[in-house]
Amino acid sequence: MNPTRADEPSRSSSPAPASFDPVTLTAGCDKTGDTTGDKTCAEPVTETPALERRGSRRRGDTLTEAIYAAVLEQMSVHGFSGLTMEGVATCAGTGKAALYRRWSGKEDLVVEALNHVLPLVDSAPDSGDLRTDLAATLDMMRTSVNSRAGRAILAIMGELDRDHDFIKTIKERVLAPRKSCIMTVLQRAADRGDISPERVTPIVAETAPALVMMCVIGEGPPVSAEQINQILDDVMMPLLHSGSPKRATTATA
Repeated sequence: MNPTRADEPSRSSSPAPASFDPVTLTAGCDKTGDTTGDKTCAEPVTETPALERRGSRRRGDTLTEAIYAAVLEQMSVHGFSGLTMEGVATCAGTGKAALYRRWSGKEDLVVEALNHVLPLVDSAPDSGDLRTDLAATLDMMRTSVNSRAGRAILAIMGELDRDHDFIKTIKERVLAPRKSCIMTVLQRAADRGDISPERVTPIVAETAPALVMMCVIGEGPPVSAEQINQILDDVMMPLLHSGSPKRATTATA
């Protein structure tokens, strides 16, 4: 066995490659911007050679954010019906197994992605002023419908029958918590004596969100701050401060 000479370079390992610039590609897509199958991704990201990529696989919050972004990307291209777990995984630069470890299917994944990217609803505004609180609530809704996630919800609701189980899930788990804020705002105003308790009804609470949606359907997004102010000043505030039907009937009698 011959000892290695001190001046002889070692052959046991190759020197690490010099630094290099990664090639800009779309995650999971080829260099031509392949739009076939589930590999469509519009926004370019970085693909690195295999040697480097093995040590920089997305994990934790970074992977989660990439998955949520991929959900919206895939829905914008393929719609909800054409969205697949494989397509999301490819676009996010991960494997299907990583998705199925957390979500049972695309319905759960889409709902969680929408809830994540839409403005957070921790609690209803509580400034002590009715109009201020309603304005803050509707502005949050305006931000939502103007966002990419909001447009995805509108697309889903237009694509699927309203009796579809997934539409019911969207309403219950995504829309209902946000709409409940208005009921809370109205109840607080009634408790302060600012409005009649008889105005705290689901129909009244649904009025402003319905008008926001009419703006979206009639004129398309984005909904403007001016439109929100018109809804408040021309409809909601007069409605909330008008005399109750029961009182009007009693006075007439």
